[in-house]
Amino acid sequence: MSGKKISIITTVFRGKDLIVPLIERIEANLVGFDNYEIILVDDHCPERSWQIIERLAKNNSKIKGIKLSRNFGQQIAMSAGMRFASGDMIVLLDGDLQNPPENIPIIIAKLEEGFDLVYTTSKTRNNWIDEITSKLFWFFIIDILKIDMIKNQLMMKGLSKRILNHYNSYDEHIRIVAGIVYDIGLNSTSIEIVNERRTSGKSNYNFMKRLNLMIDIVLTLSTKPLSYLINFSFISLFLTAIVGGWNIFSRFLYPDNQPPGYMTLLLAICFFGSATLFVLGIIGKYLSNIYQEVRRRPLFIVENAANLSQYE
Repeated sequence: MSGKKISIITTVFRGKDLIVPLIERIEANLVGFDNYEIILVDDHCPERSWQIIERLAKNNSKIKGIKLSRNFGQQIAMSAGMRFASGDMIVLLDGDLQNPPENIPIIIAKLEEGFDLVYTTSKTRNNWIDEITSKLFWFFIIDILKIDMIKNQLMMKGLSKRILNHYNSYDEHIRIVAGIVYDIGLNSTSIEIVNERRTSGKSNYNFMKRLNLMIDIVLTLSTKPLSYLINFSFISLFLTAIVGGWNIFSRFLYPDNQPPGYMTLLLAICFFGSATLFVLGIIGKYLSNIYQEVRRRPLFIVENAANLSQYE
């Protein structure tokens, strides 16, 4: 096998019963690779996962743990692991065993072929609701916004050292792993895998979290929503002019049959009031992202660490 070092990075949140099986399956698929590290990022899990990570790290120097001071979310937690990774080839995967570790050797083989970025894709999600929302998400990203991303991609990815260095140079706080690696570009490929359904615990992504993740991806990758809003405003103005002109014309054409106009007025107020709120919401989200960036707060704060010399 190649003498290059491999870094496996995963996040832990409400999945303490999966940590040991996860490590066992990862190590089983790293047989023949002597130079590797497994980085577990505890995103301030409320289930006392850190004690398990510390115990594993104490018994195995190749296992490294990072405990964040609060829950920063999966995207930043994964970024924290990437900040401390020292490998030449990096593999990211979810900690709930839905991304099968059995695909790690395939990803490593693709990286050794010279690819800088290896995507994994799958149409299988945890349940039918996730599958429907995933289809809608990718339809919106690819077909509506015309963003040329790899469809149905998972968190599980392989990165070269070059991609890792570029990734760590990105300073923004609104971080989406898929968005940043897409922006970096370089030489990439994809492999299709079977994403396993969750067998233990409960998914941390409810509908609103998925929606917020989608919004962040859209706003960090494209300004097209603003262009759509401008077009929408012109269409609304055009329709308003037509309706207004018709009302003036009908007043002269049918002077004795004019309805009171209460419903027309009510519908107009509701429509344009909702449209205004929608436009302000999109603009407000962009401004919110700008505000997050200009404050320049730390991306994450490490509370504790295991087998990381920087914190020992």
